[in-house]
Amino acid sequence: MVEIKDFKASDCNALWNINRNAFRKSLKKESYEEFKNITENSEGKVIFLENEIIGAIFLKSQSEVGTFKVEKLFICPKYQNRGLGYFILTHLPEEDTSIKKIELDIDESSLKAKKFCEKMKKEI
Repeated sequence: MVEIKDFKASDCNALWNINRNAFRKSLKKESYEEFKNITENSEGKVIFLENEIIGAIFLKSQSEVGTFKVEKLFICPKYQNRGLGYFILTHLPEEDTSIKKIELDIDESSLKAKKFCEKMKKEI
């Protein structure tokens, strides 16, 4: 069963490792400091499957009330391509009523991420 929980600072190291593995083929390499900066300056939700951390989403509040922009979304590689990214983006507003709209930018640094973003822009 998939669960979404609020990010805690104690999740940071586990999420950093999942993030690095999820984007290991990306053209853009991110430092731990850059990753930590995102976790500290956005609203984080951690994704659990069977009590195991498998990914996260970090959202930044926008000027329009209830609108959030995805700063980072990643899933552990062994759980990718199972619809979990889609699930998170479509069910997060049900989990957190302060979220009315989610904005998503297309990530040009990873072909896989770019395809996902293009698909989701059509659906959310």
